[in-house]
Amino acid sequence: MEPYPRTWAEINFPAMAHNFRVIRSHIGPTPKIGLVCKADAYGHGLVPVGRFAARNGADWLCVASVQEGVALRDSGLDCPIMVMSPTLPVEAGQAIFYNLDVFVESSAAIQHYQTTAASQDRIARLHLKVDTGLHRFGCTPNQILSLTREIQSQSNLFLAGIAQHFLNSSSNPERTNAQLSTFHQSLTNLEVPEETLIHTANSAATALYPESRHSLVRVGMHAYGIDPDNLYQNQLIPVMRWFTRITSLRHVAPGETVSYNGTWQATTPSTIATLGVGYGDGYPRALSNKSEVFLQGQTVPQVGLVCMDQIMIEVTTVPNPQIGDVVELLGENIRVPTLARAADTNSHEIVTRLMTRVNRRYVY
Repeated sequence: MEPYPRTWAEINFPAMAHNFRVIRSHIGPTPKIGLVCKADAYGHGLVPVGRFAARNGADWLCVASVQEGVALRDSGLDCPIMVMSPTLPVEAGQAIFYNLDVFVESSAAIQHYQTTAASQDRIARLHLKVDTGLHRFGCTPNQILSLTREIQSQSNLFLAGIAQHFLNSSSNPERTNAQLSTFHQSLTNLEVPEETLIHTANSAATALYPESRHSLVRVGMHAYGIDPDNLYQNQLIPVMRWFTRITSLRHVAPGETVSYNGTWQATTPSTIATLGVGYGDGYPRALSNKSEVFLQGQTVPQVGLVCMDQIMIEVTTVPNPQIGDVVELLGENIRVPTLARAADTNSHEIVTRLMTRVNRRYVY
């Protein structure tokens, strides 16, 4: 018998398909769409999301590690997959064997992939990553010409792409335009095959900067219906809804406190419900006394410190709450960006921290 979940996340694939249509309508027919599905597809489930997206709007899948790419290949997917983070030398053989595109930044990496690919009698597909200001990974702009020529001169390598990444494309147009200008200038005098992808745009740049779209856009949060800056003007639908249930109810008198350290104190007679979720499931402890949940058509406050396995909410205004009642933690009524602001973090962290004991239910 399958265990009855205390907490679960519902993943709505029709919502994801809708979001792909919105994005495609916005950018037009030309750029390919790469779905960023690193970190377990932002907590939504790597393999189920990859399988659905590859058939319903994504031309590419973009991951952060060879391990993630192999998991997608082992699930039966044969669509294009790129590994966007640096790979270790020891991973090169596996990346080539599983036909994963990889990012490189140096002559040493290029030569290692040439040697490894030749030993397998295969072609390694490389994307040259260019550092235009993030200073995390990539060659300098003045190295592009020599490194692309080096890749093109090798018998077992193919220049599959040239890429860069923005610092803050959602709210810093001056810096974004400067990065774009640097990148475009560095491409001057390059001779590359038509099938070599040029890609710079993340979700925000895809929405805001047509000149950044090139031949492929890398879309993450917006495909999942999370739009912190409302760049699509409420057109996107959240793909994830996270639920739990009431597990206990009690009345507290004025002056009594709730949870560890007594950080919340009742000022009037109050009804407190305990929920079967906590920071051990990924509900941020930073939300203690700062968030709301949705119950019986209304939002109610979370009170007291978030515990490892439980949180408490104040339900005095809710008519006849019962043990077993379903409570929405995030989704249509409690938006991810709202929780992120309350926790002083970004939306990415809210969804990627959901743990494996949060059961995922997929709606097709």
